[in-house]
Amino acid sequence: MTDTEQPVEDLLDLAYPYALDAVDEPGRRYIEQRVANADAATAAAFATSVRAIHETLAVITILDESTPPPELAVRVLRAVAKQTAEIARRRAELFGRRRSQRLRRSAAVGALIVGVGVAVLIGRRRRRAA
Repeated sequence: MTDTEQPVEDLLDLAYPYALDAVDEPGRRYIEQRVANADAATAAAFATSVRAIHETLAVITILDESTPPPELAVRVLRAVAKQTAEIARRRAELFGRRRSQRLRRSAAVGALIVGVGVAVLIGRRRRRAA
């Protein structure tokens, strides 16, 4: 099949990637050549599809650019502050527990060292006395 014999539906399906600029330069030239060789009704239908796609993209872009309500920023900042405070509280609680555990361990090790030291001294005194 030559370009002029390809189905009209095929050309109209190409309007979507063409309008979205999703074809490379050789593909764009190929599509434009097909539109130029198509009958007037097919070329008009192609142009209408491309225009409708562009208009839809324009509407979506406008909706996307709308400014969020000011209270949204306040709510987001409050939520972030609340989460940050919760994280800080949990961290302090965790480190507080760890610190007290370390202090207890250190005290136990210290008491063990003192106990061993006292036992060694008592043993030495008993040997000397004997």
